[in-house]
Amino acid sequence: MCTDVSAVEVDPTVTSVDSFAFYGWSSLRNIALQPTITTLGYGVFEQCASLTSVTIPPSIIHLSYGVFLGCSSLTSVTLPASVKSLGSGVFHGCSSLTVITLPPTITSIGNGAFCNCSSLTSIKLPSTITSLGDYIFEGCSSLTSCTLPLKISSLGHHVFWNCSSLTSFALPPAITTIGRGAFHGCSSLKSITLPSTITTLSYRVFGNCYSLTSVRLPENLYTVSITAFEGCSKLTTIKVPPSFSSVTININNPGDLEEVLVSAGFSCVNFDKLLYCRPSRSVFSKVGQPWDTLYYNIKSWARTKDISNSRLPLLTAVTKIDLKWVDVEPIFVANQTAVYEVDAMTGLSVFMLAAVGPPSDMESVYHLLRELPSAIHFNDTLSLVKRRRSSSSKDGRAKISKL
Repeated sequence: MCTDVSAVEVDPTVTSVDSFAFYGWSSLRNIALQPTITTLGYGVFEQCASLTSVTIPPSIIHLSYGVFLGCSSLTSVTLPASVKSLGSGVFHGCSSLTVITLPPTITSIGNGAFCNCSSLTSIKLPSTITSLGDYIFEGCSSLTSCTLPLKISSLGHHVFWNCSSLTSFALPPAITTIGRGAFHGCSSLKSITLPSTITTLSYRVFGNCYSLTSVRLPENLYTVSITAFEGCSKLTTIKVPPSFSSVTININNPGDLEEVLVSAGFSCVNFDKLLYCRPSRSVFSKVGQPWDTLYYNIKSWARTKDISNSRLPLLTAVTKIDLKWVDVEPIFVANQTAVYEVDAMTGLSVFMLAAVGPPSDMESVYHLLRELPSAIHFNDTLSLVKRRRSSSSKDGRAKISKL
């Protein structure tokens, strides 16, 4: 590591620069990169705190991880049209970087690419970008505007975390998912438009947006966290879509959002995990909170067929041995019309599957038939129950005395 070299000219015969080649050269101010160079390794200029400007040769198509990480004096960068991708943390901590123009050839930007670029005021993303990963603009406290391409479909976790100068934000119509804490700490954000394509509002996605005054929930919410607007002290009402109800929610009244979600057919039970024994989602270490703040749209979920067997989750629910009525009831309450569905695998209705399936829970059968006795014919019901009684007697299971 050199601390007293201020300028470097790379030999014209050099075609690649190894990883961390100039790491920590704290006095390096200028460097001339020859057009013969095609590859820059990881962290080539990492922690070159005096580097003010650099021109990337047109032979470079990818900037690797952390190439300019911690270059706190870097004010501008010229990227040639040849560059197609930016690695993770490529400009992380470039606190003097005020402007950067991204060529239209860029198709991907790595996690944390502009994290803590606290002087960056605006940026326009090329139309070729379809998703933004995690932490990309986290800590860009001077960022007042960011133009997203129309085709972008998802924003990663913490993507605009603590971008405290953002005052308004328009999300493109193709957006379906916004990651955890995506706009957390955007304390100047007064308004945001959530298109109807948004299906998920994650943990503290708008947490501590102190200036936010009004929000309308999107029409097609599939998953929402009741902490989504936590700490939004000026947010007096959240407007709900017609599919929920005609009321507004007072966000400062604890439990209001939860109550509206439950009445609209949402549940805090992760039925995917419950039915298919999928592994528990781990706690997100940076946020430090569990996933128990999420509420799932049971109506949408129950009508989405499993990609592996084309079976409705509703049908799986009534045949699963470890589901009791307390688990099954909310699914059926939200999907009463779906209980008449016929299982393509067996040709049987939901009720018949519940009654004759060997792993079925008889308490569930009793409650299901009591709630909707017209789901199957009485004679069929009586016959199935008699057979079930006989089977239960033989193997010592509890009998049902009557319906």
